[in-house]
Amino acid sequence: MLEVISYIIVFIVAGATLVTGLLVGASIIALAFTKVPFVPTPKKNVKIVIDQFELKPGQIFYDLGCGDGQFLIEAESRGAKTIGFEVSPWAYAKGRFNLWRHKSQAKIIFKNFYDQNISEADAVFCFLIDTVMPKVEEKLKRELKLGAKIISYGFTMPSWPPVKIVEIKKGNKRASKIYLYQKY
Repeated sequence: MLEVISYIIVFIVAGATLVTGLLVGASIIALAFTKVPFVPTPKKNVKIVIDQFELKPGQIFYDLGCGDGQFLIEAESRGAKTIGFEVSPWAYAKGRFNLWRHKSQAKIIFKNFYDQNISEADAVFCFLIDTVMPKVEEKLKRELKLGAKIISYGFTMPSWPPVKIVEIKKGNKRASKIYLYQKY
């Protein structure tokens, strides 16, 4: 009996190691492709960001590179219909697990947001990096409807002036800022 239990434990550990290795390896490949790492946002900042949108029930919220899904869950708690895009297998798996754990109706789509139509969005969130922001800005300007709000956490759009900048830690130059934009 002890021998059978040992085999089962070895099988479970080997399987978990293999799955983790595959997810991490695929995530490294996704990072090489997108040039954007998965960096989770501190939970207290998630609420601050979502507060800035002033979401109304039924509005459509997109998260471009949704990672672990915490922005989707918070926006959904405000009554928004939430959809995220993620290409990193590790972050996607973590996000799906978080949605399941919170009994969320949010959707995470395992696709690159550049290839998706986001024209029906009322609110768009992104926490990416400066090198991709020109392409993101172009997509948002081209596809979003008038009045749509955009928040970029930590990085500005290169030529689109924000309507509001929120300092999370006033006076701390290293702390991330929240940049709120609106399509007019």
